[in-house]
Amino acid sequence: MTNYFKTLKHILEGGYNITFLSGAGISTASGLPDFRGDKDGFWKKNSPVHFSEFKTSKKARLKSWENNIAIQNKIQKAQPTKMHRVINEILKSDGLNFHITQNIDGLHKDENIASEKIIELHGNIFQAECLSCNKSFNTESFYESVVKTKGDSLCPLCKSGFVKVGTISFGQNLNHSVLNQAKFAAENCDYLIAVGSSLKVSPANSFIRIAKKNGAQIVILNYDPTPFDSEASIIINEYIEKICDEIT
Repeated sequence: MTNYFKTLKHILEGGYNITFLSGAGISTASGLPDFRGDKDGFWKKNSPVHFSEFKTSKKARLKSWENNIAIQNKIQKAQPTKMHRVINEILKSDGLNFHITQNIDGLHKDENIASEKIIELHGNIFQAECLSCNKSFNTESFYESVVKTKGDSLCPLCKSGFVKVGTISFGQNLNHSVLNQAKFAAENCDYLIAVGSSLKVSPANSFIRIAKKNGAQIVILNYDPTPFDSEASIIINEYIEKICDEIT
């Protein structure tokens, strides 16, 4: 075991306040492709619909729903990775430990972890919400009972807003409450550990400098170099599951 792996193991087992920041690379071992490794063109075939299109076009809304159902069907076959389990064990312990994730796949979920410890920046694909009255629906149930039968996603309760899968679309603002939760997590950690993220997407990458400004050490675990490597005290460029094999 190299010194970097030993140091990482010490951090994870040392009772520190740790905030994890994860991207698609944490889930690739479960069979979910990231954009870089999308060999079968899954993301190209399910290209995103812009938020402005969703609000104004019935055709765009239907495409958005069909895309998300296709993505959900792929996600439902996946299982949490070793790194998901490592992070969740730490979240179950005492202390200010949080997991900020850019992922919508839900593989980070664990019923034994307080919901406020897992911060989903880009939402969750398994829940949908009316853009007008904010009523929540189960994604699959709403698709089967409303979208497929009506050909659109008009809310059956308020009858004035459209129901959208609870993931953040291009052109859609992130939830301010969620951003504030993430900011708190970044400001109050001893270590911020970025896991499987290219750190090219804002505002997720802003939490690196927020954490460092507040005295945290930065650790970056990612197969490729990132634009924030100069901010980190530890960088391990390797597949996430191989890193897990070294520290568990």
